[in-house]
This record gives sequence, structure tokens and C-alpha cells, in this order.
Amino acid sequence: MFRLLSDLEVSLNELLVTSRESVDHYRDAVQLLTDEKIANEFKKIADERKQFIPALENKIRELGDLPSMPDPDKEDGEMLIHHISAAVSEDYTSKLLQQRIDVETRIVELIDQANSSDENNVCGKLLADLALQVNGTIETLSRLAQQPA
Repeated sequence: MFRLLSDLEVSLNELLVTSRESVDHYRDAVQLLTDEKIANEFKKIADERKQFIPALENKIRELGDLPSMPDPDKEDGEMLIHHISAAVSEDYTSKLLQQRIDVETRIVELIDQANSSDENNVCGKLLADLALQVNGTIETLSRLAQQPA
């Protein structure tokens, strides 16, 4: 049986995959950072973000779909690129912070997309709480990027 996914289901699945990947990338980056303060912030961000994963999965199931999983090959390739960049870059931390800000900005876009597809406001609180966490993360990352090395 074939069933078309709603725009909301598609948006939530993309948000779920991107959120999962972000947790993995923050945790991976901790191993590459020499600045312990930034590494601790990354751990905290990953822990906060991870709390949203089950809620997104459950909401997708409630809507009648199965949660999507990240592509492990794609994710491994991205992490390999990060590791190589860390090895050859003089200012890897600044580049990493900017990469994370870019991903967080993409998550905000995905939240907005899900909100605009949520005609019955079935995800309102979940998306609002996630948006609050993501916007706080962007502020934290921006503050860290402004600090002298």
C-alpha cells in the first residue's frame, strides 16, 4: 500500500534527520577541539538537542509515518571532511563554529517549514521548544565565535 506523506510529515522527518546529525556532529567535534570551554558547550548542546529526538519520532508516528534515519555513509563522509579540516587548518575552531551556526540556521528554516505545514497546530509546542533551543544555540555559538582565540 502506498501512502503520500503530508508536507508536515516530510518537514518533521527532515527536521528529525538534521537534528540527529547535529547531535552526532557536535559529539564528534568535541574530540577535535582543543578549547575545553567550547568542547563543553558542544557537549551541552548535543545533550539538549538529543532530548528532542524521541519527541520528534513520536510526533511523526502519531501522524502515521515512520521516523527517518540519517544516511550513515553521508554522515561518515562529512565527519571525515571535518577531521581532515581539523588536521590541516590553523583556525579550525572558528571554521567549526561557523559550520555549526550554518547548520543551526538550517534547522531554524526546517522548523519554520514544519510550522507552516502544521495547519492544525499539532506540533506547536514541540516546534516552539525546539526553536527556543536552536536560537539559544545560535546565540551561544555566535558568542563563542566572537571571543578571542
